[in-house]
Amino acid sequence: MPQCPDAKLKVDFVIPTKDNPNPSLIEGLKQMPDVGEIIITREKPLSVARKHAVLKAKTEWVAMVDDDVLLPKNWLGCVAAAITSDTGAIGTVAVHTNKHVAAYDRVVGTVVQLNKIDTSPHINNIIIRKELMENYNPPRLFFGEDHYFKRYVEKTGFKWKVLPFIGATHLGSSKNYVTIGIAYRRYGHFTLFKLVRRMVARFIFTPFAAAINLSIKTFEYLTKLNIEFIAGWFKELVAEKL
Repeated sequence: MPQCPDAKLKVDFVIPTKDNPNPSLIEGLKQMPDVGEIIITREKPLSVARKHAVLKAKTEWVAMVDDDVLLPKNWLGCVAAAITSDTGAIGTVAVHTNKHVAAYDRVVGTVVQLNKIDTSPHINNIIIRKELMENYNPPRLFFGEDHYFKRYVEKTGFKWKVLPFIGATHLGSSKNYVTIGIAYRRYGHFTLFKLVRRMVARFIFTPFAAAINLSIKTFEYLTKLNIEFIAGWFKELVAEKL
């Protein structure tokens, strides 16, 4: 992990959650230099919750962190060091504790840098310019809201940056991938080209991920998620035609 200076930039933190954030996350933020107010929101859906909570912040830059993500002490310093005048948001690659997903990411990472994949906004640990939320009017989304927000930021003329792994850890479990597939089709996050690219990548990389873990369960798990995503995408496509 890189060594970064303190941020020297006060940043409020927003944490959306259903119940309560991971206590280790809160404790880590209290020990992190330059952290301002910690704003916890239980509003639904996620897209609206992020906007309202960020607008409550008092700092120019605001961090948004999922409640199941843990950050290293130097996280804010590393991210703040990447701010430029044309930057709108900066996220970082997080390592998954789910061994199946982690193995897949390791395989993909040998071919392409994870922070360069355009279909992964990495919004689970990110800082943004507060001003960008002022005129942002998202649909009421939970799944796919990260892609929607990324598109909005880029349309304003600012850049969306993703840094390589600097120590963030994602503890979350898998989501409903049928619902994700539906949202990605409905809001234009995945074109047919991107869907085919995903299918080909999963077909090629999944066996290698299973080999890394020496586990058929890894193959079954990743294949199941891929089939669910494709089913959701085509389900929404059919619904559009009816």
